[in-house]
Amino acid sequence: MKKILTIGVIIFCTVVSAWGGSLEDNIKDIIKNAERGDATLQCNLGELYAEGIGVSQDYKQALYWYTKSAEQGYAEAQYLLGFLYKNGQGVAQDYKQAVYWFIKSAEQGHSGAQRILGFMYSDGQGVTQDYKQAFDWYKKAAEQGNAELQHFLGLSYLLGKGVAQDHKQAVYWFTKSAEQGYAEAQLNLGDLYFKGKGVTQDYKQAFDWYKKASEQGYAGAQTNLGYMYGAGKGVPQNSVLGYVWGSLAAAQGDELAAKNRDIEARSLSSQQLVQAQELAAEIQKKIENPPQPKDIQPSIAETEKKITASGTGFIITRNGYVLTCHHVIKDARSIKIVMDGTQHPAKLIRDDPHNDLALLKINGTFPALAFSSQRSAKMGQEVFTIGFPNPALQGVSAKFGKGTINSLSGFQDDLRLYQISIPVQPGNSGGALLDNDGNILGVIVAMLDAKTTFKITGSLPQSVNYAIKGIYAQAMLDTVPEVADKLISPSKSKINAVERVKESTVMVLSY
Repeated sequence: MKKILTIGVIIFCTVVSAWGGSLEDNIKDIIKNAERGDATLQCNLGELYAEGIGVSQDYKQALYWYTKSAEQGYAEAQYLLGFLYKNGQGVAQDYKQAVYWFIKSAEQGHSGAQRILGFMYSDGQGVTQDYKQAFDWYKKAAEQGNAELQHFLGLSYLLGKGVAQDHKQAVYWFTKSAEQGYAEAQLNLGDLYFKGKGVTQDYKQAFDWYKKASEQGYAGAQTNLGYMYGAGKGVPQNSVLGYVWGSLAAAQGDELAAKNRDIEARSLSSQQLVQAQELAAEIQKKIENPPQPKDIQPSIAETEKKITASGTGFIITRNGYVLTCHHVIKDARSIKIVMDGTQHPAKLIRDDPHNDLALLKINGTFPALAFSSQRSAKMGQEVFTIGFPNPALQGVSAKFGKGTINSLSGFQDDLRLYQISIPVQPGNSGGALLDNDGNILGVIVAMLDAKTTFKITGSLPQSVNYAIKGIYAQAMLDTVPEVADKLISPSKSKINAVERVKESTVMVLSY
């Protein structure tokens, strides 16, 4: 890996690469390379015209460049081109053409295209209305973690729309969505627990989900929460809080809530009524001014030394051994693992700078990933990764990336590496490279630097990134018997592979 660093064409994923020069010069370079046929830059140029960034806004030019890129099979361009046809921007509105391009993109796994196709089949836009097709596209996007589509999938099962009615499946998908904070899913999940449909009746669970949705300002949930406080279902009876939540829902025009509020008011003293009204105002203020999501880095930096690098890691044993990249933790005085918003101090157990690997340990019991039983991946094989790219810019939630194995050797034919087409950005380093069953094939280590490559070759690389092969990671683990003996067996199930991997993927912070 040192040879790669000195050459300067490979850049590790914790390092931010960006074009230098002025915006005008950069746009000239983009136009030049787009005209040469670079599908990625054709799409980028289309976006510049669509948004009017650095050029005059021009939907016809956006249409032209999106089409160039889309015809080369670039999924993002196909998705954006579909929207121009759907909205009639730069071209006559044409739902059939929109559907055509959305399908092209969706078939490559683009969750946004899958989502919009679900809506178009549901509404009969550009296609014959078909709830079964709508359901199928919703499901594809939902399986990639889209909370809105997980909720829609739950509704489809609840109402028997496009699929046989199944309350248990409705509970499953509402739970997936609700756990991501989707308020309407929290309300619907609360209803199912309250009624005991698809799940054992549980007023406490119903109350908890109603409360989560209510705190986001969802009127229907507030109505139900007020009723539960007033009736003492799932929570000790409290007429004051019954009045409070009924009042908040009534303020949004909910007539049932207004009736319930007035009933509760009859049992309150004038002092309790004033107290309830003040509390309602206080809660409403919190709803209207929710706490902003805090970036993990500043909160940790208040008590720790400065963060020098961030990357991704993944848990390989249930007792907390974590695999990541050497360069993520290189020269770190302390290391933290962030998982589900919780910080875990990590200890460096084994380091392999030559292969850019590091083994860490945290305390606790966790879901783990398994190595593939195959010694090597195959060229053209579909692969995916989950990681934390650019957390300061893109946020600290995990991001999904999908692609293929482009080559069984890496930079300058390095046999330790796979070349992959998965989009990789700073912060992806140390993430697992996985097959469709969610088994480990390798570790994301580096990406080809666009700026340097352009200077050397005159052209830009298109999704050229690298992963160290899994056999090199396993060779390192063989020297740590307490880890090698606890590795789990590979999974053969594609069901919820992305979700399973997400649960075992962590952010790694070095100080």
